[in-house]
Amino acid sequence: MTLAVRATVELFRLVGREMELYRKILAFSILHDHRSVRIYGYYLVIDGKDTKYYRHLVHTFDFTALDGREKWIVYKFTKNVYNVWMPSYFKRLCSAIDQILPDLDFSVAQLSQSFGLSQVLERHYLLGLSQPDS
Repeated sequence: MTLAVRATVELFRLVGREMELYRKILAFSILHDHRSVRIYGYYLVIDGKDTKYYRHLVHTFDFTALDGREKWIVYKFTKNVYNVWMPSYFKRLCSAIDQILPDLDFSVAQLSQSFGLSQVLERHYLLGLSQPDS
């Protein structure tokens, strides 16, 4: 989830709106096992150029507690994330995407060179693997 939050921050930085995200929950995760459930919210704190990412425990409970009366909490929480939280979050993401300048270069050539991806691919071709169609 931290990767998703980081991508959101980079998008908002690109359009100069990163402070809108300050200490706001940007993602959720639900961890569970045979007995318990933990719900986490992910947020960030911006201090100048330094950004720190945090995970906050929203709720935890045991399936077997209270004779199973809380067994629907995760379902209700997840349904509310989709029906209440997600529409406004999606609208905010769309508005940031709409502000991206049309001449922005999204090519990955620079990225592949910095990680040596082209050399890795060339090595595979030299080993006799078939080359991709041109």
